[in-house]
Amino acid sequence: MNHKTAEKPRSHGWMRALLVALLVVLVVGVGTVLVPRDAGKPQAVPFSDTARADALSASETLLGSALLLEGTTSGGATAGETSAGNDVADTVMLLTSQAEALLPPSSPSTSSAPSAASPSPASKQDRPTTRAALVSSLSSSAFRRLADAANADGGLARLLAAVGTSQLLESSRLATAWGLPVPATTVETTTAPTAPTSCPALPGASATAAPPDSTRADLAGALAAVVSSEQEAIYAYQVALTKLDTKESATAATWLDRHQELLRGAEAQGRLHCIATPPREAGYRLPDSFAAKPGAALGSMEASSLTAYADLVALSEGQTRQWAINGLVDAAKRSQAWGTPVGPFPGLLIDKASLPSLASPTRSP
Repeated sequence: MNHKTAEKPRSHGWMRALLVALLVVLVVGVGTVLVPRDAGKPQAVPFSDTARADALSASETLLGSALLLEGTTSGGATAGETSAGNDVADTVMLLTSQAEALLPPSSPSTSSAPSAASPSPASKQDRPTTRAALVSSLSSSAFRRLADAANADGGLARLLAAVGTSQLLESSRLATAWGLPVPATTVETTTAPTAPTSCPALPGASATAAPPDSTRADLAGALAAVVSSEQEAIYAYQVALTKLDTKESATAATWLDRHQELLRGAEAQGRLHCIATPPREAGYRLPDSFAAKPGAALGSMEASSLTAYADLVALSEGQTRQWAINGLVDAAKRSQAWGTPVGPFPGLLIDKASLPSLASPTRSP
């Protein structure tokens, strides 16, 4: 009996030790779940958020400079520059719309347009204060927006590409109007893509399968829209060569070659992604105004092609997106050269009334 009673305490001791060990394991496990390993480290800000914030800050700084120049009697002209024709009022409207579109969706109207009378110290320090400085800053901002568009998320990439394209054209417009050196407008070039040696067979696909619908909101549809747009442009330029004067015909011939190059590039992008593209057609129906005003009609056609390129920017990535960004800039430049303005958002249909409003800026007296 004494032997049995001696064993009971020893057995209870082992059980208590086991229970304590299990409790420790549970506490450690729960603590690991509740306190992440990297809880003390700040989370990395997504690239797209940073790109949007940078674009908004740059647009507001440029807007403040444009307001400052607009508010001066000479329109920002320095010694030796003509004060006739300010030309900056359109820039103010363009930059205002872009800043409004770049406001974060979750917090509309939280940013305010910079005041030309009393800017913040930080923005005042970096703000261009002369015509030449504004032109240079617009160009620099444009190239930054286009570079960021190559890596941002789809929808924001399209917006950044549009804003960058518009600012690039605006810097050239102001430079020309003010008699200043025109900044470079050539963006990064891309090499021809190397198509895969073979494409995987898709379910239900056949050699006679129809190309994708150009209205589809995916990569295949966006490529199809670009191909169709370039095919129509080639036909229109071929017809226009017989109706334009000598000077305009020379320009049209150069851009006809460019459109043929773009069509080959778009078809190569289709092969790269194993996507069938629309076949070339014999002819297209041109607008009634084409016979009387072929130059204006070409400008409208170039402007209408911007949507296809902007969509391709949003729905692609890598080399294809960079090619689409280049195409967007090229089409916008041709459109403006023919006299058709592209506005603050080339390729995008944005209702300005739906944008959050910036605080009303105060102009200098």
